[in-house]
Amino acid sequence: MTDAQDKPVALPAVRVADTDREVAVRRLHIAVTEGRLDVLELDRRLIRAYSAQTSAELVAVTADLPTATEPVELRTGSGSRDKRGQWIVPAELIAECRSGSITFDFTQALCAHSEIALHATAGSGSIKLIVPRGWRVDVDRVRTKSGSVSNRATEPLLPGAPVLRVDGKVGSGSLSVRYPRPPRRSFLAWLLRRPRPA
Repeated sequence: MTDAQDKPVALPAVRVADTDREVAVRRLHIAVTEGRLDVLELDRRLIRAYSAQTSAELVAVTADLPTATEPVELRTGSGSRDKRGQWIVPAELIAECRSGSITFDFTQALCAHSEIALHATAGSGSIKLIVPRGWRVDVDRVRTKSGSVSNRATEPLLPGAPVLRVDGKVGSGSLSVRYPRPPRRSFLAWLLRRPRPA
């Protein structure tokens, strides 16, 4: 007779948070832009994602969709390269430019990693990193000669947000980190908001 202590203990189902649902939803929208899902399938999966209560239920919604595993590499000589819009962030990124420019814009990107490693090399060119508010960016391991390294993304790390750790070297160029700029107000909006004379 098997002792009761030898029986495996059933672990409780892990409940998902709103941030977990939003990550799954963004993966679904990216899959539509890549042609992996049509609009009808998107609607069905969105219903399942928003109604999911446990991790197992939420994982099943995106189980057949690819995840980014290979590093994203942007390299250029005197030209410009950028990664913007909706894209899946892998755990490793590479940026190499001699006299050109490279931009990684994470504003609309989907990141499921708690840490991201970016290996940066800039000669006389520039590397720009645009991150959402709440991300933390560590540039302490970037070596410089006559160039510059600036990090204006210094707000506290939000729970669940990733840490972007940057290493590498900058010659006479620059590496900069900032948040997205607020949208510009249109002239019409300015006219509507302007106080009218009494």
